[in-house]
Amino acid sequence: MAQAGRIHRLLIRQVKRQACERRGRGMDINFNRILLDGKSRQDGLAARIIGNLPAAAVEVIDDIPSLIIQKPGKDDSLILTRHEGEFVKDFPSTPGAPPCGEKYIITTLNCPFACTYCYLQSYLAHGRIVVFTNIDRMKREIRKALSPRAVQRFTTGEMSDSLAIDHITGHTLELLPLFRGTGTLLEVRTKSANVGHIIDRMASDPGIAENLLITWTIAPSGAIRGEEYLASSVEERIGAMSRASAAGIRVAIRFDPVIPWYYDKDEYEKLARIIFGSVDHAMIHRFEIGVMRFPPGLWEKVRKRDSRSNLFKGEYFRDGEGKMRLYRPERIRIYREIDDIIRKYFSPARVDLSMEDREVWEDAGISAPRPGSEAELADR
Repeated sequence: MAQAGRIHRLLIRQVKRQACERRGRGMDINFNRILLDGKSRQDGLAARIIGNLPAAAVEVIDDIPSLIIQKPGKDDSLILTRHEGEFVKDFPSTPGAPPCGEKYIITTLNCPFACTYCYLQSYLAHGRIVVFTNIDRMKREIRKALSPRAVQRFTTGEMSDSLAIDHITGHTLELLPLFRGTGTLLEVRTKSANVGHIIDRMASDPGIAENLLITWTIAPSGAIRGEEYLASSVEERIGAMSRASAAGIRVAIRFDPVIPWYYDKDEYEKLARIIFGSVDHAMIHRFEIGVMRFPPGLWEKVRKRDSRSNLFKGEYFRDGEGKMRLYRPERIRIYREIDDIIRKYFSPARVDLSMEDREVWEDAGISAPRPGSEAELADR
């Protein structure tokens, strides 16, 4: 027991030391070229991004869609163009799932990380990183969608990692003023440690983060090394979470996806202990748990790339939505075990399940909001 306590203290010191070492540093992400849509040349966001990447060569392209089709894979270029569709959309939910009170904002497509399970592989036809520059129209849509009764969270983390290149785009700090006084949170989701630019801004504008929620995807080190290529380590993520909570920013923790091959109850308890000793508990908004699932098309794409992938190790079946899911009793066992761990260290914390119907919540012993209950929705 004494040895376990010593290891726990050493892990916490390591997290905090690494956080200090990275203080003020952004992500080590470089773009050697900027491919600028001719229509975006007069957009202020395009000018700001170009200014933040002074070493990058700028090439004006008149036919961005054709370029993406010709070279769909990732490279060292950043594409700046205008979005022609809607910026604000309803969050997709599983039939029968409790309400989440959430919408998402499309600011960027794709991210610099290369997670093997990323659902964007089956959703987007290319892997190029695209930033949309007509942000004034985006803001108008957000203002129109903001409601004190219905929408409780907007996230920028549905089509990209919210913070991976945020120090370049400035999206979070530009959008946050829209949420002041609304009671609605801007949730940014990340696998990075890129929070320095936000914390620095709080020194001159302490209220800027009043409606901000930073949510970190957290997983055991083995899963990150094996499946989340180029993303920050678990120590870096928890270190950044520690800094953010100490600065007065709400944080949330996503154990999603829990990959069955890497799942070990003791590993998740170790993560909970480290978070318990590193993060201001009063600033934790919620925990979210989700077991690995494959939306239509992803199973085939991953299998084509690596038929022996550890992602396939487990008993999966195709559900009514066309998703490949882990055998339900196994999912419920994992949910119960992780929920027990969270209750052990963070007893008042709210726990949500990701993309699961109400019956699974009930079988896992996790309280779900009542259908149509605005009070419950507002709290979530």
